[in-house]
Amino acid sequence: MTNYVTALNNYYQGQNTIHLVSWVESSAGPPRQIKWTVQCKVSGEVKGTACISNSPDILTREKGTGVADSKSAAKEEAARLAIVALGIPV
Repeated sequence: MTNYVTALNNYYQGQNTIHLVSWVESSAGPPRQIKWTVQCKVSGEVKGTACISNSPDILTREKGTGVADSKSAAKEEAARLAIVALGIPV
């Protein structure tokens, strides 16, 4: 199974441009229904965004949105979306 956060970091480290990658994380909602949003930015431009909820009731999918149960899953999905958008081979 591919770890997309690691793959993205390795790609930019190999280019000596890891400083171009940044993450914006936020959460909202009550403790048992936290919704995580993580954005992956490259050169300040959003390349992948994932909104993740740990509530089984929230299963909606939108363009660029995944469903999982943790902040790390949101970050992983945002990295995957960024890799796809940038055409980085994995």
